[in-house]
Amino acid sequence: MTRHSHIIGGSSAARLLNCPGSFQAIQALPAQVEIPSEYAEYGTAMHAVMDHVFVAFSDGLPDQDTIRAYVDELIGDTFHDRALTHEHVLESISPALDDLYELMETYGGGFRVGATELRVKFPGIAGGFGTSDLLLISKTHALLVDWKFGAGVAVRAVYADPALGDIVNAQLLFYLTAAIATSPKLFTKRQLVGAIIQPRVQGETCSHTVITRKEIKDFQEDVENAIIAALDRDPPLHKGDWCRWCPAKPSCPKWTGPLLDLTALGRPPALSVPAEREVGAYGEYLAKAKALLDHVADLSKEVDAAMHAYLEQGGTIPGWKLKLKTKLRQWLPDNGYVAAKLHQLGFSEDDVWQRKLQTFKVAETAAKRLGVKIPDELRVAPVTNETTLARSDDPAPAVDRALLTEQFAAALKQLRNQSREGSTRAIS
Repeated sequence: MTRHSHIIGGSSAARLLNCPGSFQAIQALPAQVEIPSEYAEYGTAMHAVMDHVFVAFSDGLPDQDTIRAYVDELIGDTFHDRALTHEHVLESISPALDDLYELMETYGGGFRVGATELRVKFPGIAGGFGTSDLLLISKTHALLVDWKFGAGVAVRAVYADPALGDIVNAQLLFYLTAAIATSPKLFTKRQLVGAIIQPRVQGETCSHTVITRKEIKDFQEDVENAIIAALDRDPPLHKGDWCRWCPAKPSCPKWTGPLLDLTALGRPPALSVPAEREVGAYGEYLAKAKALLDHVADLSKEVDAAMHAYLEQGGTIPGWKLKLKTKLRQWLPDNGYVAAKLHQLGFSEDDVWQRKLQTFKVAETAAKRLGVKIPDELRVAPVTNETTLARSDDPAPAVDRALLTEQFAAALKQLRNQSREGSTRAIS
């Protein structure tokens, strides 16, 4: 049985709320067999590890050292489709647990496991269900945690909207609303907190927010209204960030429309020489062309993904076929044997082995475990005089070409001085 709702679930809540027409658009697609990606399989395996850990400690949460030692004992055990490795623990499990324990302290501590992998039913919606990851309970708080083990797109508990202000993540609101309806006694007289822990993402790995009962009530009403709109004869379609994982995106008129606009764009006006400092016809043309081509590029990726999934299921597409992906060759798993053979060929130790510093992510995890801070002076951004495109609303300052060369030379000189000072300190 699928774990996902037919009409709405945690992962589709934002899409349905913002684009009611997406429901019928998806229903109109041919039936597809879901082919999970390696990223999804990895996430499922890490979720299974966390579920196992918190089921084991459902009678009481231990201190961090104890739970970390327990996780280490699980290395080699199989979860979902893979054996747990030291790298999995270092990269995903340990930092997620560190964030969780810090989060519990933020809200007063004293938490116990209320539920893990809880099957929840959204109130008043037939077919509206899902599975919440972890619910922790203290005397004062109910803390709902959603694990995210992806390393690409950062997910936040709260998003800032220029027009509407702070908006709570719809997935958190869905799971919390459904959990309250499913197990109301766990939430009685407790303040509600929603949190997302995403240990592999760059930057902030844990975000959280207090959620009021009014926000829960308003969200429930919004979902009901969105479903009424979705089942209407001509439900509205709206384009936005919620389209990212929509399977109907390749055929959605909100996304295919730019193709017609691109056709009508016509030839560019004459190039101004020298370049105009004020906005002119050529600059206007480039801005419009760039926006349309970005839309077309996004659509191209979605069509490629849809084609691949369709062919994987046995479908036929004129002019296209599947082929085996070319994989880069790699050394035999027995590195000792490989090294011995290379030495026999006359390779030196430096020819065979390399040594390099760990990544920032691994070092940050170790620093958090040791309770220390890595000095900022050890990490510097490479000096560059290269530029790249950015939208006008990007917070980074605009580059003035007249000053760039002078700034680059000064920064390069400063970096060389820091490097010499660091070498002197290391020698002394």
